[in-house]
Amino acid sequence: MKHKRFLISVAVTAAEFAVFLVWGLNLNGGDEMGFGLITTYFLFPVTTLILSAFLANDKLAYVIPFAVIMFAAQNFMPFFLFGSFEVGLIACFTLIPVFIGTLIGAGIKKLKK
Repeated sequence: MKHKRFLISVAVTAAEFAVFLVWGLNLNGGDEMGFGLITTYFLFPVTTLILSAFLANDKLAYVIPFAVIMFAAQNFMPFFLFGSFEVGLIACFTLIPVFIGTLIGAGIKKLKK
């Protein structure tokens, strides 16, 4: 399969989105701030960094579509749960880990050669 790593990354993102959505829909009152901080500003960016390195190690052309998918997932999570978009700040927490992960993955790819 030609696009195996890309499909794995998209599947991990979809599973992470689904888990966070179910978790967010079952929040008790007052837990929204902690949930938003943990998912949007820590777990999603860490996953983005790891998966970007994973993709850049294979083929750099997959990183941009993956960044768009992660941006959409991170942007729609607050919309589905709280009814608001946070485009500006989420863009930073998506694109910076994608850039760093891409550099790490490309560096690992060069070291393997």
